[in-house]
This record gives sequence, structure tokens and C-alpha cells, in this order.
Amino acid sequence: REKVPLYVSSMFLPGPTEYVQQALEVKSKGYKGYKLHPPGIMDIDIACYREVRRAVGDEFTLMADPVISYTYEQALKVGRELEKLNYRWLEEPLLDVNMNGLRKLREKLDIPICGTEVIAGAHYSTAHCIAEGIVDIVRTDVSWRGGITAVMKTAHVAEAFGVQCELHTCIYHGLEQVQLHPSLAVVNCEFFETLYPFDDFDFGTKSKLNIVDGYVMAPQGEGLCIEYDWDFIENHTVAIL
Repeated sequence: REKVPLYVSSMFLPGPTEYVQQALEVKSKGYKGYKLHPPGIMDIDIACYREVRRAVGDEFTLMADPVISYTYEQALKVGRELEKLNYRWLEEPLLDVNMNGLRKLREKLDIPICGTEVIAGAHYSTAHCIAEGIVDIVRTDVSWRGGITAVMKTAHVAEAFGVQCELHTCIYHGLEQVQLHPSLAVVNCEFFETLYPFDDFDFGTKSKLNIVDGYVMAPQGEGLCIEYDWDFIENHTVAIL
């Protein structure tokens, strides 16, 4: 494909007011979704989830990523609330290695459980998690999981099982430009993710992600199509080993 829908993920914000403000800003820019990284306290998180949904309306895509903040019992309660609020998925509610807890959540909740973001073993352990019914949606990225080759292997094994493989943000936009290539090539990846706002993560390259009407467009050129800003890099080099 020549473009992929962009959703952006929050940093950790103080409370509902700040998440609502950011979600409305994201929606106004035409991005295709917004994922909350909530404060990590269950009652506050639920308030954030509710207020953001109320602010953006029923049709805008929202996801939740509490970053392993919950116990199993808390994750179950949060998941049931997110189902009422029509969130797209619940990501990493428990540690990836808490396979018993994740499997129970997946069995009891209708909202898809998204995981395998940081589990060791890349596509090998991801295949196990799919086969054993640990999660509904799997994760990979070119930064943490072994580059483009490992990402494509993970996506293809997920595709063989009929499972979505959503690529996790690489955080740094130089790597996001690398990740765009497998993202465009993978049929079972719906979105492209970046952290928001972009300012802290977009440096060191003259080439940028080309975002048009909420889609990240395929780059034009040879290879990875990345042009590095060598003046910036040399001016910020602290040592050469």
C-alpha cells in the first residue's frame, strides 16, 4: 500500500483534563486514532478513559495502554469499562510473561488484548503466544525486536494464524522512517503509531514522515529513503569511540 493510517500515543499526563485536551487536538489534526498511556492508578485511569470518549465522540478510534500498571483483577475491571466505551484494544495490561493472567483476560473480555511488545524471543515466542491463546493482537517493531527481518517474520506468522500484528512505535523518528517500510508491506497491520507530540523524537534527519490527511505516506526514493542531518549529528556528538 502507499499510505497507512496514523494513530498517536500520549505521554503520561496528570489527569482527565490534559488527556481530553490532547485527544481533541489530535482529532482536529485528522489523525486516525489516539491511545492513552494513563497515569497508572486504576480509578484515575477509568476517569481518563471515560472523559476522553465523551469528548471525542463515539466514532473516533481510541486505544488504552496502561503499561503493565494493573493486577489481574484491576485489568479485568478496566477491560469491562473499556468495552462499554468502545475502545479498540487494551494493550499490555499485565507483563507479557504473565501468560496465565493474559490468557484469563482474553477468555473473559470481548475487547482485544494486545501484547508481546517486550517479550524475549521475537517471532518464536510470539508464535507460542498466538498458538496458546495468550493475546488477540501481537506487537513487534524494528527497534526492539531485531530489525525489519524479525518484524516481517512476526507479521507473517501472525498472518498465518489470522491475527493482527500492530507495529509498536520506535519512538525516535529516524527509526520510524525505517519502520514505515514493513508497515506498508504488512497486510495484517492496520495502523502506524508515533508518540505525541512529535517534538522530542524528531531530530537528526532531514527527511521526515510525510503525514497527509491522517495517513503516513510511502516515501519516494531509493532504499530506506532517509536523509540524515549530518550537521546536527556532528554538532551533538559527545564522543567518537
